[in-house]
Amino acid sequence: MPDIPNRDELERKIARLLGKYNRQQLAELMALMKNHPTLANVPIEFWSKSQQELVKILMPFSEMVYLEAAGRLLETVPIGVDWALVNTAAADWARSYSTLLAGQINNTSRQAIATSIRNSIASFFEEGLTMGQLEERLASDPNLRQLFTRDVRDRLGRVYGPQRASMIARTEVTRASMQGEVGIVQELAKQGVYMVAIWQTKNDELVCPICGPRHGVEKLKGTGASYWNIEEPAHPRCRCWVNHEFAKEPVNA
Repeated sequence: MPDIPNRDELERKIARLLGKYNRQQLAELMALMKNHPTLANVPIEFWSKSQQELVKILMPFSEMVYLEAAGRLLETVPIGVDWALVNTAAADWARSYSTLLAGQINNTSRQAIATSIRNSIASFFEEGLTMGQLEERLASDPNLRQLFTRDVRDRLGRVYGPQRASMIARTEVTRASMQGEVGIVQELAKQGVYMVAIWQTKNDELVCPICGPRHGVEKLKGTGASYWNIEEPAHPRCRCWVNHEFAKEPVNA
């Protein structure tokens, strides 16, 4: 099969949802850190709520892409599978993976926020102040506090910018699509029908050094750069896909 036929549309859709989420989270963060920009002012409940909101965005989207990819592959093979089982597998995978991904996104955000605040402190205060001394200075000088807060907000705006949403969108469209095909391959294997996956790239000037050597390579064949795992994209922003062919002998699906 060719690349995901509606990839651009899917990427735009999830990127818009993630962008809206990012803007809301940034606004809430700055409200919590209004007087003293520090993660200590962000309660643990904020991150729990954020993760739940992310799961609500990611889970239905991942399930939809999974099922679309499963349906496309199924149209190319002359053997049917129980679609109810495919739906169940899609829902189970989307729920489990979205929870994991939301946690990873949150952890990365927290680390990036902490780094941004440290860098802002370093750019404003080079005297090696303690946190207590820093807070005293910010409390006593409203103009300084305003400048410092603005600098932190600008740095966090880059953390929550559109580039990050776009990267997640491309990566996760690729991942969910691959998983949808895996779902069909696994169901066919239960009937004794085995398929092998062939890594595909656009084979153009944008193909990266990771994916280029994998083009046309069968799963679990070769070593080093030519070895690959169908269960995940090769890297963030991966735009590759897989083709499936009937195997001549049983394989690990």
